[in-house]
Amino acid sequence: MRVTSVLIAMLGFVAAWPGAFAAPASDVSTDFRPEVLNIQPDRIAVAGISSGGFMATQLQLAYPETFPRAAALAGGPYDCFAVAGAMTGCLYPSGLTSDQLNAMVSRATRNAGNHLLGDLTQLDHGVFYALYGTEDEIVGPKIAGSVAAFYRQLKASLGSQLADLQVGEDGTHDFGHTFPTYLPPLPISNLRVGDNCNKSVSPFIGRCGFDGAKNILEHLYPDIKTGAQPDGAPGRLTVIPVKSFAPAGGASIGDYFYTYTPAACLKGQPCGLLLALHGCNQNDSMVGLAFVRDAGFNRWADDYRLIAVYPQTRSTKDNFGGCWDWWGYTGARFDTRDGPQIAWLNRLVTRLTHR
Repeated sequence: MRVTSVLIAMLGFVAAWPGAFAAPASDVSTDFRPEVLNIQPDRIAVAGISSGGFMATQLQLAYPETFPRAAALAGGPYDCFAVAGAMTGCLYPSGLTSDQLNAMVSRATRNAGNHLLGDLTQLDHGVFYALYGTEDEIVGPKIAGSVAAFYRQLKASLGSQLADLQVGEDGTHDFGHTFPTYLPPLPISNLRVGDNCNKSVSPFIGRCGFDGAKNILEHLYPDIKTGAQPDGAPGRLTVIPVKSFAPAGGASIGDYFYTYTPAACLKGQPCGLLLALHGCNQNDSMVGLAFVRDAGFNRWADDYRLIAVYPQTRSTKDNFGGCWDWWGYTGARFDTRDGPQIAWLNRLVTRLTHR
C-alpha cells in the first residue's frame, strides 16, 4: 500500500479547514524581537502530538544538547517505521515486540556512534514523557506507550551514563487521537454531540475536561511546582515569516511560525522555551491557528515563564496531511541530524536562543 493510502487510513483525509489559513491573522502581532529573549538552555523542551510526537523523539535523540526535555502525545518510538517495515506496524491496533524495541534502541545507539544522532549520554538529567489516550484508534495505546518502553530500554542499555534520565508515561485517560484540553464537552439535548474528546476529528483539539498541556508541562518541568508568579500583564502572540528568520530550504516547512511570549519574557527575564509540534492535518493551512491558540500551552506559559514556539509544516503532494516526517518523505536520513526537518528545527531554536 502506498504511503498516501496508508495516511488516508491513518487519519481519514481531512479537507482544508473552512477559511483555511493563508496569511497572518490581523490580531496576531508581527512585532518580534528575539534579541530581548533570555532563554535558559536547561529549560528548553519539545512536545508534539501524533507525527509531532514521533518528531519530538527524533529531535531529542538527534540534539540532546538542545532538547534535554521532550514529550510525545500519541507518538511512537524512534525508527518505528523502519523496524516495523510498514506504517501500519506503528498504528492502531498494532503493538511492538521486545525484539523490535531492542532493534530500535540498537539503531539509535548505532546512529549516535556514527554521529548521525547526538551524544545520548547528554540525556542524563534529561526528561522524557509519554501521554496517550485509551480511546486512540489511530496511533493506539500500544504504540504510544511503547515510546516510554523504548526510552527505558535505552536507559538500561547505557547503564550509569543515563542513571538520572527521567522517563514517565500516562495512558489512563479516555481521550482519542486528539489534543485533550481542560474545556468540558458540550452536550446538546441528551446527546453528547459536542463531545469530540473520544473522536479523531479536525482540528484534533478535544474538549475533554482534562488539561493535556498542563499535564505535559508538569512532567517536563517537575521542579516547578506552582509556576512562577505572572505579573498580570498579557503575553504576546506573534507571527514570524520563516524566510526572514530561518530559511527552511527543502524541509517542507510552512511560510510562518508562531510564538507566544509571556510579558516577563518580553522584558528579558530568564525563561524557558517549548517547541510545540502539531500533528497531521493540523498545520495552519488546515486548521488556521486552532492548535496555536487552543492546545493549552499558552494558558500556562505565563505561570511557567515559558516561550511557546509553534513551527508549521507545508502540505505537499508527497505529504498532503502536513505531517512531520517520521517515515522518510524528506529523504533517507530523515531521522538523523542530516534530516531536513530535524536540522531546521534545531537551527530555529538555536537562533532564538542566540547560540
